[in-house]
Amino acid sequence: MKDLDIQEKDGFLVMKDFPENCIFNKVKTGCGATTIALTNNENYIIAVPTTELIVNKCFPTDKGQVWRKRDKKAGLSPAKNLFGLYGKSTQTLKGNLKAYLSGNGTKKIICTYDKIPYLMKLINPKEFKLLVDEYHHFLKSYSFRDKAIDGILKCFKEFKSYCFMSATPIPTEFKPDALNGIPEFKAKWKDLEAISVLPYKTDKPYMIAAKIIKAYQEDGYIEVDGIKSYEAFFFVNSVTEIKQILHQTELTDDNCRIICADNPKNVKTLADYTISSSTDTSKKFNFITSKSFEGVDYFSETGFCFVVSNILNKHTLVSIDMDIPQIAGRIRTKINPFKNKLVHIFNTKLTDSFSTYEEMKQEVEKQLSYAQERADSFNDKESLSEGAVKQAISEIKKLGKQSYLKYDDDEKKLIVNDMLGKLQLYAYMITNEIYSSGNKLKAEYGKIGISASDVKWELAPDDYVKKLISKPIFRDYLKRYCEIMERNPLTMGGERGKIEEKYPFLVAAYHKLGLKELKKLRSIKAIKAALVDKS
Repeated sequence: MKDLDIQEKDGFLVMKDFPENCIFNKVKTGCGATTIALTNNENYIIAVPTTELIVNKCFPTDKGQVWRKRDKKAGLSPAKNLFGLYGKSTQTLKGNLKAYLSGNGTKKIICTYDKIPYLMKLINPKEFKLLVDEYHHFLKSYSFRDKAIDGILKCFKEFKSYCFMSATPIPTEFKPDALNGIPEFKAKWKDLEAISVLPYKTDKPYMIAAKIIKAYQEDGYIEVDGIKSYEAFFFVNSVTEIKQILHQTELTDDNCRIICADNPKNVKTLADYTISSSTDTSKKFNFITSKSFEGVDYFSETGFCFVVSNILNKHTLVSIDMDIPQIAGRIRTKINPFKNKLVHIFNTKLTDSFSTYEEMKQEVEKQLSYAQERADSFNDKESLSEGAVKQAISEIKKLGKQSYLKYDDDEKKLIVNDMLGKLQLYAYMITNEIYSSGNKLKAEYGKIGISASDVKWELAPDDYVKKLISKPIFRDYLKRYCEIMERNPLTMGGERGKIEEKYPFLVAAYHKLGLKELKKLRSIKAIKAALVDKS
């Protein structure tokens, strides 16, 4: 990998274009790299991993714009010269795209990975540069987006030029074979801000998340290093887990925003809660799935980021080298004092794994070598009958992404699915190595500044997070109030007076509901509802 001298200003890239036919490690998230392709004088296709990222670019909110849900759809952006291509390819969308392509001026198209083969039929690729943004998704998302990723790897060299870009590039050991030999450049920044990671090990990650929310609810904020945070951003890659937190904390649509895929399954899981977008107005509590872990801009003057991982739900496990740096850079508001801080709440494996990473690696390499033998035999058509060929193709297609072999319909031959083996190794490393103990996870954080980027990583003291959630919450005050009133209801002032000053409605609750009923109620909401019923 070669260092690349860049042009920068105030922490942002101000280059006219990217280096061509390469992998580009931009090192920093939120440095305006994608903006280069969106605004320069070159025709560009920008391929991105998620629809949310396209919506975020086509419907910007940094200048206070508010977009209605019905306005946010595929097509030409109402705010800039940018055509967003995603979702179902309707005749109307195709017609609008053709009209855009036939018009005058520079062409800018931002699309999801799966749309590249579709676009190839409508454009002359030699007239467009290709930017594959957040390309580390080739590893992270291969298990469920193999066709889209394979589509890019098959045709990227047909464009005028190509650039695979990420602030967290795929480690060499897991890089797709199709990218071998491509030059790699790394942005050489003059100065980099420190990112403070606050890892917190617990047996019950989501209970800690709930406690943090209740700490916010208590006074309307939490205090971090003497500074008040009024908004919280929770990065949790499980809608089911988010729903559990919502239930535990009694949040409503009024004070929480949930950013996840808008599909029937999630709609059913969330029930009375609305699915939002990154372009919707920020709320006090924001819950974000991997749909928006990277490339999406959030704006908040006091927002604090929390990542929640549960070893019992592998979808929630974040990678220290790829996910954490991306999440740490999501809040773009410059004056936010917490934009470079991140709390990672996690638990670890309860039992030891049966083998080591090296043993797993040897097994995968052995399986890939067997697959190569089978591919060589199959591709030598003289050694197999026509029936045997058809049978092999049928069986491999049924296995799909779970097979170490793939059938290439264009070249009529079998090829080894190298990405399956790499994905298996990567998943094993995260689950059985990194999350095997708190010490190993913290050690991984210690290495990240070297292995992932030049960002300056700092680990906070072990008791840092405890301080955020250690202050008494309403339930603690209520229990103490009931103890005081049970022991001596005639006492005035003192501790009783301080609690009544903080929660004036407790005076009416004691007299109208009685001590026995008050003890049964556990929240401000429940007590106020009971008072309404009594009135």
